Amino acid sequence: MPKNRPPLAIEVMDLLNLARLTMGMTDTQPLLWLFKHKGKMILGNLLSIPYWRGGLPILAYTYVSEEVQNACYVAYTSMEREEVLLARSIDSSRYIYGSIIEVDKPPGLFLEAFSSRQALRSRPIPAKVKSLSSLLRALVTLSDEISSPPIWHYEAGTRKHILGLITPLYDYYDANALPIFLYVEVDEKPGPFIRYLALDGEEVIEYSSNISAPKYFYGRVITVKQMPFL
Repeated sequence: MPKNRPPLAIEVMDLLNLARLTMGMTDTQPLLWLFKHKGKMILGNLLSIPYWRGGLPILAYTYVSEEVQNACYVAYTSMEREEVLLARSIDSSRYIYGSIIEVDKPPGLFLEAFSSRQALRSRPIPAKVKSLSSLLRALVTLSDEISSPPIWHYEAGTRKHILGLITPLYDYYDANALPIFLYVEVDEKPGPFIRYLALDGEEVIEYSSNISAPKYFYGRVITVKQMPFL
């Protein structure tokens, strides 16, 4: 294994966005790392996406208050209304839970991800689409009953919001996956979810605060402090 290859650190806006990323639209319980770095408490999750030769490890994280140290789990739901809270038990079936693992000494690669702050050496191939509907069609194709990739959101200005999606094309020459970053620019700040329906020759695309209406397909929006893919 090559040395000194830390994951890509991506700061999400808050705990709600971290929970939406790691527990939204999936039954998988994530492992959430809690540790202190430069006097601040950090809660993060390590994930991977297909990317060029191999995978791209991502450390998605947010800064949290020290009260997280009193919790054992992060509880999340997006049914009826989106909610995240800290819990010490997993006794409610209403929530999906993520285990909080507090470490005195986090892996060195985690700390290096924060200290280096290097941009991606090999960025994905950018492709700007004409409308949000094209982005949602791509998301439908990439999703299944188990999982769905996130829509990354970055506020580039007062009336400029970037919504993007990593679309891997597998077995591209000698690459495991050619990552294409499909993105669109919109004027309106998006909601936490985008619901989509194609029926009777029409497409319906709406922002939503939850995923309660079963007839729609939902994409989850993850707001980040910086967009590393452009």
